[in-house]
Amino acid sequence: MNNARNLCRKLALAASAAVLGLVTLASTDAMAVDFSDKQITIIVPFSEGGGTDSYSRLMAPLFEKHLPGHPTILVLNKPGGGGLTGANYYADHAEKDGTTVLALSTSSQSNWMLGDPRAQFDLKDFIPIILSPRGITLYTRGNLGIQDEKTLKGKIKKLGSYSPEELNFGGKTPTSGDLALRVALSLLGVEVNSVWGLGGNGPMALGFERGEFTVNYDNTLSFLQSRKKMIEEGMAVPLFTFGVMDENGKIERDPGLPDVPTVPEYYKAVFGKEPSGAAYGAWKSLMGVSVPLSKSWNLMAGTPKDVVEAWRTAAKEVYAEVMKTPAGKEIFGPYKNIMSDAAIRIRDEGTTISPEAAKWLAKYVKVRYDVNIDNIRTGS
Repeated sequence: MNNARNLCRKLALAASAAVLGLVTLASTDAMAVDFSDKQITIIVPFSEGGGTDSYSRLMAPLFEKHLPGHPTILVLNKPGGGGLTGANYYADHAEKDGTTVLALSTSSQSNWMLGDPRAQFDLKDFIPIILSPRGITLYTRGNLGIQDEKTLKGKIKKLGSYSPEELNFGGKTPTSGDLALRVALSLLGVEVNSVWGLGGNGPMALGFERGEFTVNYDNTLSFLQSRKKMIEEGMAVPLFTFGVMDENGKIERDPGLPDVPTVPEYYKAVFGKEPSGAAYGAWKSLMGVSVPLSKSWNLMAGTPKDVVEAWRTAAKEVYAEVMKTPAGKEIFGPYKNIMSDAAIRIRDEGTTISPEAAKWLAKYVKVRYDVNIDNIRTGS
């Protein structure tokens, strides 16, 4: 009997030791990630001073503090092609050891989703570290008088009374994130003169301020902060936001501008019914690649899982710290950030468009800009 008890005791001790060994090994693996004496490069595929650049430069020194080994972090701007030049460069040159990171935004992902042939990468080859949603606001120049109309239908009717030549709209490329704004206006019966080839929202805002553009857009936070002077002077008047999407796909008002109506609200006011159809489906897909996927930092697929988790752990610490500062609240705003594998699902859903909506959108872009987007990545 005693021998049996002793044997059971020894087996239990051995099992406990084995479990403890596994736990210790897992902890050791997590702690083994060390970026000491390393230089990490953040590739920003846009010019300095833009939203993605500001987002990255705010976080970079905090990641130096919270990543294991406290590496040096360099932000490298590689603008061009609506965010594709830098993304292509990253896909060609990035190491799979966590020392090279890609900052993505709506434009890069829109171009990829719409099958732009210049996109020489697969978005699914990237692993999100942190995913930062942002709202989008379209605004008009105050001298158009849209703000004087009392109803949503009246505002759209007033805007539509101007010829496209009077409504100049600046953007990056016909397949960048700007397309979502262009489609939203057409959905409501308003056509504008699109001027493509601008390097980012900074140049677009300068053009608006100089009077070259009468219709413009920004992410909601940049609109409220960077365009504050234009708002105060009555130069920039918000027309609508894209809103935010809940887990069921319903669009609600942007928490950054809760008093400004959304595109679906305008649609219902103009047409007297809930939005539907291929055109609306196309816009909603473009909204899905815009607001939920506004900004992110990414690693290459194939990066060891413990390295990915080290980055995400640091991201949670960075986010908690930065949200205590005025600058952090300005950059991140009231939107929920994702630092887990859930970001992959959100990205994949946000970069998928239905066949019907894709067909409508391809015709829309061909007719207006003579650009073929026959390789849109669709889902059933």
